Amino acid sequence: MSDAANDAHEIPHGVKLLPRDLTEEELGQAPFLASVDALLIDGLTVDEDEAFAAALRS
Repeated sequence: MSDAANDAHEIPHGVKLLPRDLTEEELGQAPFLASVDALLIDGLTVDEDEAFAAALRS
């Protein structure tokens, strides 16, 4: 039997790298945006600004 067949029952390595859920304490300490205005980017054209705002709304 090949090595690939021998390892078929194991959990893929990529799954082990997924983040875990935050605990209630960690979630309470996580940073958050008080306002969408914190995401404003200076120097955008009017079209870029409107596209960015539309993306935030969707």
